[in-house]
Amino acid sequence: MRILLLLASVALLGACRAAAPQDPAQAAALERERAFAICAGCHTVHAGGINRYGPNLHGVFGRRAGSLAGYAYSDGMRAADIVWSEQTLDAFLRSPAASVPGTRMYNAFPDPQRRRLVIEYLQQNAR
Repeated sequence: MRILLLLASVALLGACRAAAPQDPAQAAALERERAFAICAGCHTVHAGGINRYGPNLHGVFGRRAGSLAGYAYSDGMRAADIVWSEQTLDAFLRSPAASVPGTRMYNAFPDPQRRRLVIEYLQQNAR
């Protein structure tokens, strides 16, 4: 029994060590990925990715809000006069309903650091 416990502990320790980033760039990428994790339940980011509850965000920078073909946007999003940039995404993520009345987006990110990380994630993974 003690041997099994020891082996399990060693395996767990090895798994934890393997998951830890080895350099600052890896750590920053992991931090951005974790910030985006809640978004990933509704959005994909890769070219050709599916639309979920929210649209695929690949190519979101420079795209007009509510314009991705094949996604059924809310009336509010289709009517929004927004082109997505760092600034417009920051305002939208801070308060989706204030930025786009009638949007179905329900998660707000009041923490500016979290919004910055999500935007950085999109800049690196949705282009």
